[in-house]
Amino acid sequence: MVRPCRYFAIHFILLRFLGLGWWHHPHENKTRNYPGLYLYYSILTQLVWVVGFVGLETIDPFVGEKDMDRFMFSLSFVITHDLTLIKLYIFYFRNEEIQDIVRTIEIDLYRYYQNDDKIRATIRISRIFTAAFLFFGWVTIGNANIYGIVQDLRWKDIVKNLNETTSKPLRTLPQPIFIPWPYQEDKHYILTFILETMGLLWTGHIVMTIDTFIASVILHMSTQFAILREAIVTAYDRTMITLSEGALQSGVLCENSNGNEENNQIFLESFYSKEHIESVLESTLLSCIRQHQLLIGCVEKFSKTYSYGFMTQLLSSMAGICVVMVQVSAERIADAVMESKWEKMPVRLRRLLLVTMMRAQRPLHLTAAGFAYIDNTCFLSILKAAYSYYAVLSQKQG
Repeated sequence: MVRPCRYFAIHFILLRFLGLGWWHHPHENKTRNYPGLYLYYSILTQLVWVVGFVGLETIDPFVGEKDMDRFMFSLSFVITHDLTLIKLYIFYFRNEEIQDIVRTIEIDLYRYYQNDDKIRATIRISRIFTAAFLFFGWVTIGNANIYGIVQDLRWKDIVKNLNETTSKPLRTLPQPIFIPWPYQEDKHYILTFILETMGLLWTGHIVMTIDTFIASVILHMSTQFAILREAIVTAYDRTMITLSEGALQSGVLCENSNGNEENNQIFLESFYSKEHIESVLESTLLSCIRQHQLLIGCVEKFSKTYSYGFMTQLLSSMAGICVVMVQVSAERIADAVMESKWEKMPVRLRRLLLVTMMRAQRPLHLTAAGFAYIDNTCFLSILKAAYSYYAVLSQKQG
């Protein structure tokens, strides 16, 4: 069966279309993400839809008179979309580091013990929640546009019943954005409405694509920890199976092939020297340790590279990342060592497992620029703090 590949295919297609780089799959061995004319396409799309659209959104809360609800709604858009600029900075200027992390997950770790079924399941889950994110994003934007159309129809109905001396109420767009040209007439209003919708779709897709891509990377890291745990638990058994297959090929194990595990082990100890069995077992354990070290390095590099991205996540839409982050737990590796039949291994190899267990007990964290750990505890703390502020303000208002 062909090994799973193209873990992030959907995200790479979206990133290419949105002008965030012509991302290559790791097996292509290419890292140049802005070749030829694509560089100009990327610059043009980001100037028009990101700098232009987000710039107009940023101006909106501070121009003209607005009621408090409209001001806060407009300000929330400013915070969310302006913070996205930090993520864009990371994707543009830390591009090679992100590509290296993806390569480690998809290529480098595959040199060690892997479980293709778990990887395929992870790819499937990441594609499902990416599609769900995009779908509900479209639904949200569609609902906002429908609400805007209904409000505009009500505005027309109000204006129709006014006499010539009465001043018309201001005609507003569905989303809070500063428009520097007059758009009150139907022709200009429709064109402005379409422009706003396209800008919202573009920036919304940038936010959703980056967030789901980062969540997918974290999900694959979580799967790799689960696979590593499986590798450590089965290390002894896999070694015995390898030795048994060697004996079977030599035609010696035929009579004992139906024996139980204990009988097979006794036979192998009589067929192979103690030093040979220990050497093969050591090779298996060293492979697990190298896999663990590679995975730790990948997580630490990812945490360092995307640190400020997680800070923006804390301030905008951190719930999704926190929920996924619960699954990225390296602590289970220590439990895997305890289940690896260590008692059957020589003392010298037990020391290797002890070192692995001690390293696994030091927790790995993704941080928001060093201010907080992105995990379930952090998320619950924010919810508790938010409720406390709400309770205090409610009592004061009452």
